[in-house]
Amino acid sequence: MTITESTNIKVSLSPYAHSYAAQFAAEQTTPPKGKQVYLNTLAVYAVNNYLKWLNIPSNLAQSDCWNPGLRALFDVADLVLPNIGKLECRPVLPGQSTLNVPLEVTEDRIGYVAVQFSEELDQVELLGFAPYHAIAKSLEPLPLEQLESLDTLIDKIDWIKKSVRISQWFEEIFQPDWQLPASLLPPYRYSPRFRGPNDRTMRAKLMDLAGQGVVLLLQVNLQPPDTEDIDILMRLYPAGDASYLPPDLQVNLLDESGNSCMKTQAGKTNDKIQIDFSCQPEEPFSLRLNLGDISITEKFII
Repeated sequence: MTITESTNIKVSLSPYAHSYAAQFAAEQTTPPKGKQVYLNTLAVYAVNNYLKWLNIPSNLAQSDCWNPGLRALFDVADLVLPNIGKLECRPVLPGQSTLNVPLEVTEDRIGYVAVQFSEELDQVELLGFAPYHAIAKSLEPLPLEQLESLDTLIDKIDWIKKSVRISQWFEEIFQPDWQLPASLLPPYRYSPRFRGPNDRTMRAKLMDLAGQGVVLLLQVNLQPPDTEDIDILMRLYPAGDASYLPPDLQVNLLDESGNSCMKTQAGKTNDKIQIDFSCQPEEPFSLRLNLGDISITEKFII
């Protein structure tokens, strides 16, 4: 989209914000590093205030830029959103036409907010939002006219709140309704040939379609370290004593915009449905099940 004046948010910088920035800058060993930390601190503080206005929780104390050792070593301007992820708040100086992102902050971010400074440093403008993939894929400066609106950021936060965060599974953090497969399925249902070193990232969930239950099993596998691909294996099984999935059960894999990527439908004697695909870090997707007038959508984000 093209950024227009009406899409930008102006945030005043209070003396309180400047006192933090001055304190953190004074800790640095060189004037250029001090200036970098000063601007980073103001950018994060401004975005933090903006999110407060929207009642979106954040945690400055947990952010790397609030850690004396990390802000001294790295060019970081991150803001932790609890149970959501890290949002990077990058300063944009007067006359600058691109959003510049240091290499050290091109991972472990849900995205980037461009924070435009005035000469007086009494206020900033939040110019827009760049999703993680817009930066991580090219590692090149992003022209400011290619920023998305801040509404995109709010939509992304809302999506993540309602989503299963799959990356947490590698840390053995699971939502309560995602259980070990053995608690919902007999062993013969999920074939041993799919099992192996990534059993710990295999979970299952019971989904109720107006009294007709199905079990959604998800297995997540990391690709070799030289790639960012994450393989997802999804399977649907009949629940309980049923031998087959409900006839005419429709299964649709959707991207973040709701566009269909894959679709299939159960016949009269299908005892499972399987979908395999790969994703990138921070990539969202959803699975929609339709049976007659009943529809269930489960949202995910890597």
